[in-house]
Amino acid sequence: MNDNSIFNINNINIYSILRDLLKNWWVIILAGLIGLMGTYTVIRGSFEPEYTSSAVYVVTPKESTGYKRSDKAIARNAITAFSGLVNQDIMIKRVTQSLGDIPWDANVVIENKNNTNIMTMSVTSPSPMESFLIIRYIMENYRDLSQYLNEDAIFEELRAPKIAEYPDNATVARYKALFAGVIGILLMSALIALLSILRDTVKTDYMFENQLGAIHYGTIGHENKNKTFKSKIKKNVKSILITSPIISFNFIEAINNVRVKMEYEHERKANKNVFMVSSACENEGKSTVVVNIALSLVKEGKSVIVLDGDLRKPALHKLLDIKPESVVDYIELLQGKKTLEEVMYVDKDSGLRIVMANKGHSSSYEYVKSEAMRDLIDTLSQMADYVIVDTPPMAMLSDAEAMADMVDFSLLVVRHDFSFKYDIRNSVTVLEDSNSKFLGCILNDFRNVPLPNSNSRYGNYNRRVEVQNG
Repeated sequence: MNDNSIFNINNINIYSILRDLLKNWWVIILAGLIGLMGTYTVIRGSFEPEYTSSAVYVVTPKESTGYKRSDKAIARNAITAFSGLVNQDIMIKRVTQSLGDIPWDANVVIENKNNTNIMTMSVTSPSPMESFLIIRYIMENYRDLSQYLNEDAIFEELRAPKIAEYPDNATVARYKALFAGVIGILLMSALIALLSILRDTVKTDYMFENQLGAIHYGTIGHENKNKTFKSKIKKNVKSILITSPIISFNFIEAINNVRVKMEYEHERKANKNVFMVSSACENEGKSTVVVNIALSLVKEGKSVIVLDGDLRKPALHKLLDIKPESVVDYIELLQGKKTLEEVMYVDKDSGLRIVMANKGHSSSYEYVKSEAMRDLIDTLSQMADYVIVDTPPMAMLSDAEAMADMVDFSLLVVRHDFSFKYDIRNSVTVLEDSNSKFLGCILNDFRNVPLPNSNSRYGNYNRRVEVQNG
């Protein structure tokens, strides 16, 4: 039963998400800047500064001759009464008249510190001078209104008020803007991660059977072309071949695992030895897979011939670093102008035999579906233990579809997080309906960051290459 759950943990590829986040870092930063600047602009447009002046007083009874325990109680009562007096209309009116009949927009806070006889008074208003003057005017006028106090007390100044230099809420706008910027970054990151998860590509080998209905034939991990510092600078490594001394063990083992399966298919049906390797789209690495499988078979002492069936964009001579002038285009063989011996290229180092073209041909389909091509494949199958045919992408040309009826087995290379499932499904359907036996899909260039406690059968691929049947 197919599992099409989008958020199944086996369908999520952390590497793909991280790659998309890094690739779109500028979009994430832009979202943060928009949130920051937009919020700051809105706040500044409606920003009203608040300045606070404060003073500290000690409250003692007027007739006090020394410290008494009852002085604290008297001070607390006096402070409570004073707080009520400050907020009465008579005090507000007296202060506003002193300030020139300006509107009362101040906030006065009276506090009794730790139930002692110490009182703090803070005045907050839009003007630093206004806050300072209000404290002064209150302390000058409270004596005239002292009859409203419950206790006859004296307020002695311990710390005089000062004019505020900066608004109290100046940092609020910055903090809110920074918070909005962070939220913008997080939301954009979440959106990019969600789009990465929803992108309809193959990100894990789990998807083949459970969402595409295709057999998972093998997984080949990502391999860097240029590993040394010198090669990274010059970028002189053109292809990834298992014959190179710098190729990783995991990559070689992944190729060998696919090769073993192909050998098993051939042993079951000894008279069938022609394998076709295709892909849904361009740049999925099928030609690299073809050459490496062929080299792996040659290392096992097998006789192998590779046929470059991609007549539109032949790539085998580039992968093997063969000069075009050294290649005899086998189109001339199909046209009857050359013999098979004349077009057959033999690699001196490996002994691999290759039939290939040295340039693209626009009328490739006419040659691919011709009887001459069928005869060529039949002849090659009798000359070697294995014949591997490299074809053009199936979503672009019908050449591979025509070739599938001339071979014994077919494989589809699917690059990690590259081709859309729609194209892959169509290619699988074509291969399954052909005269050849469709063996399954090879997940190529696979990269992932293992999830902790992941139930994926291949969650630890980076530590250990596993290739299993679907």
